[in-house]
Amino acid sequence: MPRLLLALLLTPLILQLPYLVPPYGTFTGWWFRLELVIAYTAMFLFGAPLVWLFVRKRWVAWWQSVLGGVIAASLLLILWFATSSWEHFLLNGFNLTLYAWATAAAGGLIFWFIGLWRNPRLHGPNNSFKPNPLRGSA
Repeated sequence: MPRLLLALLLTPLILQLPYLVPPYGTFTGWWFRLELVIAYTAMFLFGAPLVWLFVRKRWVAWWQSVLGGVIAASLLLILWFATSSWEHFLLNGFNLTLYAWATAAAGGLIFWFIGLWRNPRLHGPNNSFKPNPLRGSA
C-alpha cells in the first residue's frame, strides 16, 4: 500500500499548489500554511478512515473517490459549523460549503489518480484471458 500512503500525503499538497502562484504567493503565504494544516488534519481524521473503508469494500472507481472526498469534506464542515457562530454560518456557510465540496471533489480525483488508478494490488489478477482447449486434447 505504498501508493495509497503516497496519495494520502501528496493530495493536500497538490491541492494547495495554486496558492504558490502570484498573486496568491506574494500576498497570502500565511493562508497556504493554515489551509495545509486544516487539509492534513481533515484528511487524517476523515479521509484516511474513508480510504480504508473504500479499499476494504473494493470501491476504487474514480467517482467513488470523488464521493468519498465530498463525504470527508462534509464531515469537516459539520465540525467547523458546529464550533463556529451562527452569524458565521449565515454569512459564509453557502460559499464555504461550495468551496469545500469543489476542493474535495478535485482532491478525490487527484487521490484516485495517484493511489488507485491501475493499482494492481487493489484490482486483483487479470482473469480476462480464458483459453479454449483444442479439440481432441483431453
